[in-house]
Amino acid sequence: MSLWDDVKGNLGEWYSVTSEKTTELAKISTRRYDKFGISREIERQFSELGNFVYMGLKEDREDLLVDPVALDLVTRIKELEAELLKKTQEIEIIKQEYASRQARSKAAGVDATAGHGSEDSTGDVVETADILITDPVLKDGHSESAILVEPLPDQEETRAD
Repeated sequence: MSLWDDVKGNLGEWYSVTSEKTTELAKISTRRYDKFGISREIERQFSELGNFVYMGLKEDREDLLVDPVALDLVTRIKELEAELLKKTQEIEIIKQEYASRQARSKAAGVDATAGHGSEDSTGDVVETADILITDPVLKDGHSESAILVEPLPDQEETRAD
């Protein structure tokens, strides 16, 4: 596989991941905005209920708890609280779905590359799953750059044996 094919594959993967994450964040942001609106409406309902109770107490009314206006306000607040809980649950579901998609993609990516490598200039297959590519270095006397390839830290011990 050529370098250009690798770059194209990586760009496609990055685009896919970015697109998924952007979609997730847009869905979550929409739900959070909805939650904010619901919270503001709950505050208004509480304010109206508080005003109603205050005015009733000021008038020495004793039937405040059974008044249809108060009961309607309490019912509306309960409905809004249920909507708020639903939006919170939707956000959690979106996060869980994204996390499970990420886990599946990661598992598929690991399985797809496990045991595969690429050919070096001599035609030998270099295993890429067991190496770590570090910063580019210049060879003494050469103008081209090279990439230093070292074993992964946990692999060094098994290779030494």
